[in-house]
Amino acid sequence: MRHLDQNLAARYDLAGLADAFDVSTRTLLRRFAHETGQSPLEYLQSARVRRARHLLETTDRTVAAIAGAVGYRDPGTFSALFAKLTGRRPKDYRVTFGRPIG
Repeated sequence: MRHLDQNLAARYDLAGLADAFDVSTRTLLRRFAHETGQSPLEYLQSARVRRARHLLETTDRTVAAIAGAVGYRDPGTFSALFAKLTGRRPKDYRVTFGRPIG
């Protein structure tokens, strides 16, 4: 989990992640699910959205810039995932929870 948290913007590569910990992908998936109740990808997506929420609340960076900062090349894909996990589109989230700019 720490490795994923520290590398939010890195491309997700399950085989590379398993290699980094010297286990098979199957073992990594099984152990990760046992510890977290999620797959590594589900955990990474949640961590990326958690970081994006913080950036939306505390900065005036564009949604596209935030998407890139947390590892998404396509802002549309990021927005859809963000909405799925939070129930709000990023711009709506910012309006509700962001700090006043100016």
